[in-house]
Amino acid sequence: MNQKTNIKFMELALRLAQKGEGMTSPNPLVGAVLVKNGKIIGKGYHKKAGLPHAEIEAFEDAKKKGNRISGSDLYVNLEPCCHKGKRTPPCTDAVIREKISRVFIGMSDPNPKVRGLGIKKLKKAGIEVESGILEEKSRKLNKVFIKHITTGLPYVLLKMAVTLDGNIATKSGDSKWIGSETQREYAHQLRNEMDSVLVGINTLINDNPSLNVRIKRKQTSQPIPLVLDSNLRTPAGSNILKIHDKAIIACSKNAKQTRKKILENAGAFVLPVATDKNGHIRIKQFLKKLVKMGITSVLLEGGSKVASSAIKEGLVDELNIFYSPKIVGGDGLSMIAGLNIDKMENAINVSHINIKKIGQEFMVEGYLNN
Repeated sequence: MNQKTNIKFMELALRLAQKGEGMTSPNPLVGAVLVKNGKIIGKGYHKKAGLPHAEIEAFEDAKKKGNRISGSDLYVNLEPCCHKGKRTPPCTDAVIREKISRVFIGMSDPNPKVRGLGIKKLKKAGIEVESGILEEKSRKLNKVFIKHITTGLPYVLLKMAVTLDGNIATKSGDSKWIGSETQREYAHQLRNEMDSVLVGINTLINDNPSLNVRIKRKQTSQPIPLVLDSNLRTPAGSNILKIHDKAIIACSKNAKQTRKKILENAGAFVLPVATDKNGHIRIKQFLKKLVKMGITSVLLEGGSKVASSAIKEGLVDELNIFYSPKIVGGDGLSMIAGLNIDKMENAINVSHINIKKIGQEFMVEGYLNN
């Protein structure tokens, strides 16, 4: 097949993979397409962690339709796994067993347990393999998986709704509502794609947010609320404790045990984390603990001090800043607290900028660690 055809089928694999957004964590997003004599005979995607992988779904789809798989080509956006997972067998074994002729891959698997071994195993079995088709798109789709599997840290997306002059609240602290309902709906889509939503204790006390997903969609995934609260000031009646099955509150190891018990009785999971000399939670240490708990992505929603701390530590991977056509002036609350930068040459650069218009507002998307 020519490259144009390969791209067409790989684009379909990527679209299929995207259907699993918000449901597959900590696994990657994977789609698979089976092609024989230039025609699609089966397709599938990884629907949820613990369920069959994309390749298996595609094989089952082809069989249900009465199609013979032997001698067909497989298009998959991520290298087939060659190791036995906790709940699923190696996909390479199934690919070999089904006598696939050729496998076209978007990108190799960065997982240390795979990292080219799947491709090697397929080639050893006599299967022709071509990798790197739409690799950039494949990597972008699985940016969360790549981050946590290679660094042991979750992918962090900083989302803020701000005025045109960069404020997240007025001088009195009022912040409802900077953005429109359309913007908030878009923000809820982001929550649906992430494992968790993080706020600081001041944001929690001032706004009492619900931090849940409220969109009209057949399949939604509720993120786990995270709170940075050194001294456990979180009110036991907070919305996050009423609405969610689980909320994680990071506190100082010296936090009062009485407060810890009160919040645990209210349904919180209280997690002691190391603090700095000022008594602030060491965010990186907290993030490392989250990955060990299976949380691979964090939507950082506030406030300005938390955003500043995360940026200083180099923990923010992506920015989504929503600008509303409003101005509140220099006495408002700046979206990011001080970074102690005295020269423009030391400013933090944002790359791969993309601007989207959302009604009367616009969203600036960019990356900090690329």
